[in-house]
Amino acid sequence: MKKFIFIALALLIAAEVIVLSVRFLPSKKSDPATTQASKPTEEEVSGASRVSHPIAAAPRGPAPNLPPETKGVIRSEFFGVEPLALDLSAPVFEQRGDGRILKTDVADQLKELNNPEQDPVEDIQILTSAIATYRQIFRENPIAGENREVVEALTGNNPYRMMFIDPAHPAINSSNELVDRWKVPYEFHPVSRDNMEIRSAGLDRQFGTGDDIMIEEPVQFGDPESFEENDQ
Repeated sequence: MKKFIFIALALLIAAEVIVLSVRFLPSKKSDPATTQASKPTEEEVSGASRVSHPIAAAPRGPAPNLPPETKGVIRSEFFGVEPLALDLSAPVFEQRGDGRILKTDVADQLKELNNPEQDPVEDIQILTSAIATYRQIFRENPIAGENREVVEALTGNNPYRMMFIDPAHPAINSSNELVDRWKVPYEFHPVSRDNMEIRSAGLDRQFGTGDDIMIEEPVQFGDPESFEENDQ
């Protein structure tokens, strides 16, 4: 009899455990709120499509030395500083077929470089003026100061692809160096970001002698109004 009562009690407890388990187990039905949150909205799907499958790729930035297209006004940070914003449709700029731009007023001054009818110091003045114009536009000296690098900068290797001297100028030798009237390459020494010392070896063709030619203060040619910033 006691054994029967014990078995019946055990069965009753087991039945109660089953009832409680069924009552408190989570429902297999999805909660509407959960279902709504887990499904992406139409707007999200549309946005994802735009990201995954763009209609048009973003335009690539300009290559080094190539100006971006900005309604005739070019800005660049190629050398770490932003040059003047210039209206390249102004008369002092002549567009060339290869994409370079000739700064005509400076190029006209440089035509007189090494003219035997003028004093040799005027050659240094003309070159110093050209470098000063370059610096006024690009806010720094041409690259490092090596003769070939200066020539490259003055003939178009700069953010605007601007030429200050014709590459065919007789003062530029076959090694792409600027030479004085005695065919000796000029020495360019960037004293600071705002000053470039230019030296000719003089008549004896030897640097460091008494006839070396250089000037202390730059001489600026050209119209200063051509350097006014254009904020358009």
